[in-house]
Amino acid sequence: MAAFFRPLDEADLQSLCSIEQRCFPTPWSRHQLFESLQHHQGLGIQMAPEHPLLGYAFFITILEEAHLLNLAIDVPWQQQGWGQALLQAVIFHAQQQGASSLLLEVRAHHRAALSLYHGAGFERIGIRKGYYATAEGTREDAWVLRRSLLENPS
Repeated sequence: MAAFFRPLDEADLQSLCSIEQRCFPTPWSRHQLFESLQHHQGLGIQMAPEHPLLGYAFFITILEEAHLLNLAIDVPWQQQGWGQALLQAVIFHAQQQGASSLLLEVRAHHRAALSLYHGAGFERIGIRKGYYATAEGTREDAWVLRRSLLENPS
């Protein structure tokens, strides 16, 4: 599986919105995605430069800590290793920017995401009660996960 990574830009906004809608029960709005393009680091994954986006990630690095804000792989491409490849690219970029750790929040019941993150060496360090809204109008807890970037767990 070959992957091509590139920075995201405003030309990707419609693709980001479409992927976001398909992947999440309470997706980010077009405005939130636009703001992320303006203020955060975005990374897209494709099979080749001429192919459409398979997924994307937004993250921010402040001093020695990187924070993964959003990671999504479009539904037809899930469970094929693309998420793992994209996560590894985020880890690489965060390390290149001097981050010593990567932090993220994940829905407490999102088994596929938890499996991805635990497999990449993330450990649970906390819980944020009622962090995520649900499609039903209730709230769901988030697990706070962290991974050291000073070592490279397999």
